[in-house]
Amino acid sequence: MLVLLDQPSQRKALAPFISGTNGHVVMGGVLAGLQCGRVYADQRHAPKSALIWAKNEMFYLIGRSDNERFNSLVRQTLVQELLPEALDAGEDMLNLEVYSERGSEWSPVLHHMFDERLCEGVRVPFQFNLAKYEKWLESSSNPSLSYGSNSSSSSSSLSIFPGYALQVIDRAVMVEDKSHIIEHEILKFWHSVDDFIRYGVGTCVVYEGKVVGTCISVFVSGIHHETGIHTYERVHRGKGLATAMASAYVRLVLEQGCVPHWTTEDFRQDSIVIAGKLGFEQGSTYPAYYMPIREILDCCE
Repeated sequence: MLVLLDQPSQRKALAPFISGTNGHVVMGGVLAGLQCGRVYADQRHAPKSALIWAKNEMFYLIGRSDNERFNSLVRQTLVQELLPEALDAGEDMLNLEVYSERGSEWSPVLHHMFDERLCEGVRVPFQFNLAKYEKWLESSSNPSLSYGSNSSSSSSSLSIFPGYALQVIDRAVMVEDKSHIIEHEILKFWHSVDDFIRYGVGTCVVYEGKVVGTCISVFVSGIHHETGIHTYERVHRGKGLATAMASAYVRLVLEQGCVPHWTTEDFRQDSIVIAGKLGFEQGSTYPAYYMPIREILDCCE
């Protein structure tokens, strides 16, 4: 089997593999042990290739693609260990990104590894532009919106749809969340609520006492925060709630002296539009691969 690197100190050798990659925030959070996931390598010392699972987000293959022993064990590790656990956690799709070391190429390896059955999608990364964000805030003529009484953040220049309340996520807001929606969303990515409160930030929208949307730091690597945003029911969409949550979230990240990140898929047009509003500049798209988990497991039974 592949070597499990279960301590952040063991994973430091993988840092050069992810430097400057599109997913460095996600992978960095897992490598640091801050967010949920698993890290496997071909060997414990001076690894050449690695498999990283960022729970509820993405699988990554990084490093040398011509490492035959490693490649022969990746599918076995996925089928016997990781994919059943991912399925139990609510994931139904293997989503995979690859980052090759210079001079190697993962694509032909993947086609062989998954019997030519992987589908290819398109990921859209963004880079935050503070000047554009501030210009967009200034251009808004809406009245200032106030946060929940338990929150301590500054106000935003966005108004919110009548009947809804925008709040900064803190312990008091979570106590009021009787359905535990915020806690559930946090624990999809973080080891504990305490870790999230210490290192992450978030906002939510409440309607008639129920949380109907969240925008949180789903992965954190150093000063970098990857954004996760959801409006949970269709009836609450199309009312500008996501934009309001995201704008307030970005302000919170900036107040921490940190940098917000935004990554999505090319078919998520609403997400792309919101990112553009908030000063995120679209970067070069790149491929991601996907296949239903159940289909992979059924093939191996």
